Amino acid sequence: MKNEIWDPFEEMKKFRKEMDKMFQDFGKISLPKGLKLREPLIDVIDKKNELEITAELPGIDKKYLKISVDKDKVEIKAGKKEEKEEKKKNYYQQERSYRGFYKAFTLPARVDPDKAKVKFDKGILTLELPKLKQLPQKKIVVFKMMA
Repeated sequence: MKNEIWDPFEEMKKFRKEMDKMFQDFGKISLPKGLKLREPLIDVIDKKNELEITAELPGIDKKYLKISVDKDKVEIKAGKKEEKEEKKKNYYQQERSYRGFYKAFTLPARVDPDKAKVKFDKGILTLELPKLKQLPQKKIVVFKMMA
């Protein structure tokens, strides 16, 4: 039996390699037939006085859409409800499904949520968010040591 010195950093390196491999392999997982995972495509355009955000939400009904805007973040919740019913002699089938997503992200500038404009047309959500005027940074002396 060898006398070896345990190196915790070596153990951490091994653990990190295993975690990296696990996350790389996650993308290779095959989903059951018919199951699709999709995150909406979102663009954030920084214009001079406002941020313009567009999100592609195909097939989403306006009544299943919820948008929250804060000074520095946006949350989008959307869903799609489907119902299918089939009746035949000696046969009845009813299916319901609900698919949705949630996306939250931080904005690159502070905005005025009270002046936000929202447009939803043919599956494209557009948000126009006026930027807040940034105040000049003010330096405050909290503690001053006297010599």
